[in-house]
Amino acid sequence: MKFFIQHVLRYALGHKVLAVINILSVALGVSVYLAVQIANRSAVATFRAGIDVVAGRANLEIRGTLDDALFPALQNLQGVAAATPLVEPLVTLPDYPGEYLHILGIDPFTNSPFENFKISKATRHTFDSDAWFGNPRSIAVASSFAAAHHLKRGDKLRVAFGERQVDLVLSSLLEATDGNSHFAAMDIGWAQELFGLQGKLTRVLIRAQDPDDPGPVTEAIRRIVPPDAVVDQPGDRGRQVEQMVSGFQLNLTALSMVSLLVGVFLIYNTVTASVVRRRSEIGILRALGVSRTRIRWLFLGEAAFYGTVGTLFGIAGGVLLANFLVFAVSETVTNLYVLASIEHFYFPLWQLPLVLAAGIGSALIGAVIPAHAGATLPPLQALNLGIQVNRWERPGSNWILLSGAGLVAAVISSEVALAGCRVAGFAAAFFTLIGFCCLSPYVTHRCGIWANALFRALLLPRLAARNLIRSLHRHAITVAALASALAMLVSVSTMIYSFRKAVDGWLERRLVADLFISPATNEILGFEDFVSEDLIHYMRAIPEVEALDTYRNLTVIANGQPVTLAVVIGTGRNPPEFVGGGDLAKYRAFHDVDCVIISEPLSRRLKLNQGDRATVATPMGLRKFRVAGVFYDYSRDSGVMMMQRANYEKFWHDPRINSVSVYLRPGTRVEDVIQKIQVEFPNARSYSFYSNRALREEVFKVFDQTFAVTQVLRLIALLVAMIGIALNVAVLVREREREIGILRAVGVSRPQVFGLIISESLLVGMNAIVLGSAAGIGLSFVLTEVVNKAFFGWTIALRIPWDQILWIPAWLLPSAALASLHQADQASRCKIVEAVRIDA
Repeated sequence: MKFFIQHVLRYALGHKVLAVINILSVALGVSVYLAVQIANRSAVATFRAGIDVVAGRANLEIRGTLDDALFPALQNLQGVAAATPLVEPLVTLPDYPGEYLHILGIDPFTNSPFENFKISKATRHTFDSDAWFGNPRSIAVASSFAAAHHLKRGDKLRVAFGERQVDLVLSSLLEATDGNSHFAAMDIGWAQELFGLQGKLTRVLIRAQDPDDPGPVTEAIRRIVPPDAVVDQPGDRGRQVEQMVSGFQLNLTALSMVSLLVGVFLIYNTVTASVVRRRSEIGILRALGVSRTRIRWLFLGEAAFYGTVGTLFGIAGGVLLANFLVFAVSETVTNLYVLASIEHFYFPLWQLPLVLAAGIGSALIGAVIPAHAGATLPPLQALNLGIQVNRWERPGSNWILLSGAGLVAAVISSEVALAGCRVAGFAAAFFTLIGFCCLSPYVTHRCGIWANALFRALLLPRLAARNLIRSLHRHAITVAALASALAMLVSVSTMIYSFRKAVDGWLERRLVADLFISPATNEILGFEDFVSEDLIHYMRAIPEVEALDTYRNLTVIANGQPVTLAVVIGTGRNPPEFVGGGDLAKYRAFHDVDCVIISEPLSRRLKLNQGDRATVATPMGLRKFRVAGVFYDYSRDSGVMMMQRANYEKFWHDPRINSVSVYLRPGTRVEDVIQKIQVEFPNARSYSFYSNRALREEVFKVFDQTFAVTQVLRLIALLVAMIGIALNVAVLVREREREIGILRAVGVSRPQVFGLIISESLLVGMNAIVLGSAAGIGLSFVLTEVVNKAFFGWTIALRIPWDQILWIPAWLLPSAALASLHQADQASRCKIVEAVRIDA
């Protein structure tokens, strides 16, 4: 401990600026990793908490559209200890834009064995039965919701659903053990009447007499409920949602770990700087008999110290960064998967050991090589600071071989990922990045030679190019660090650009109608509300309308898994593009009896191809539908099954419609039609109207929200790498202190020394741009062709955003110069006599 305090802690306190940079480099990587874990965990915990609030202490649940006449039979089944019915309408709140409530219509007489919340008056902890049963508009809201919106007992709360807006009266509060504030409750009878669900239930909760073996009860229930009803344990739905979002979360985790990888390179430079600064100390300690092992642990201990302190600060920074990431993740999950409102942070305590291991471990990994170099430094060479060995002046062929091995490993990992082991896709990305990083010595050396030839007539730039080669052992690491961050920036930008182009082409083909109409509540709730028959009749009657297409969205069970079913009817003006071509023939087959088409992600998920049969649970029992084709679709990564309305109504007898696409007669202005509808149709305020252009803008708004979280990760990784340039210059200035003194002694001015250091930093930046851009394009191929297909199943043509890549030098080179300003100024102010006398 005394040795640690004397030679590690005292050194860190004596070099506060360097210590702060070291700690910051670790803290940034750790904070990004932890923030992503908090955001991911918060999303999953929110889903689970919501399920717990609804299901309470139930062992089984039945979901679907159920006749409430079934409830007595379910309640009296052998093996059922208790049962309670639910209806669960979703409503929006016009007075609070963007807000919604998930209303639980409950039966207080049968709900008590299940409840995971307490209902109390807003003024005291008792249940007010008079208000609950006596007022058909009585509602209980979460206490946190009431507090956030300054609501008290007796206040009115306006809710919207379908074409109706109704004032409910706050009579009670919900005190839930967990969950979010968007849950509310009212009497099931009043809820059925208010929301048009008379005689219907959406869920029945069951407590089995033998909770350890619910199988017999499950089979008995399935014999009496409709064939399309889902009977499972409440936790199963949570696991389904977790599985649904796992790919998205795993991709975020992989991106966050790039910052840790960059940090490994920076710690290498950090400890190397320490070795250079403490050469005389190493020589004295070795001369006094201190073993190589203790010297090695001296520098490993320094790395561990910075890693530990940096990790602790990173934990605090991760919690702060999670404030933004949780919001971004919530938006993305809602847009792509399920309605989510992440209101609470869930700090995964089990992640703390992993975070500590990641932070300290990355620091130790980065310190191993320079610690070994310092430990094996001969005492005489260590004491004579004028002796500097320029290693790697000509990089060996081993680096080319290592690069080739990394890229071969990337190819093998890619094949494994596409064969079914999805996680291998990240191994492919890692090996690709490592493969390009191993080219850093070779690329830096070649660039130094070319720069030397290019600036042959200019002394200082030529000297900077020569220094690039002489200090290859130092510059190659910095170039690799900066190139890694730049590769992530380029690869993710390329992937997003390619995806955007694919979506743009898909929209050109699919969004061809002039006007799109859907219930306004669906903008928040998803496909929950329906277009009224009155509006359909009105639209068909006005002379400006040439044709209508309709769309219905629901979840069904196909091949034993939940699947989104899209029911369409229309003019056929927007047929999808099919995998393998033959669009016209496949689209015609789509109209045949008992035929469906499925999207590419669903084809991969269910392992179904053209000609196969999908088994779908319908109200009339299990039915097989032939797959007429597999089509390209970018609306959801879980996939979609599309069915003609005629086939749907044979089995579901459900005429409801979620949205309408309107084709106008030539010469008709969309804005005029929208204005006409809003004036003439009585309930027009309950609908959203989008022109073709407006809907495309809305789609890309959602697209940009989806990838907002990646912007933070990319910027932070780049910030970590820029710290590396500052460290690199600090090390080089220390190594060349005597050389700089000699240059000053022979007449080189301070501005020239300043320019020499800046020029060298710019050359490092140019090397990083070349290597990082190449690595980014290679990595983007892995992301689009391997990771994307393995996790999401989309086919995306790789498109390179050359305009973005060509602009990289415009901001990266000034950043490199800015990062080296302080050290360049320090070098230009060196004391000539002391610098030259170092080797005396």
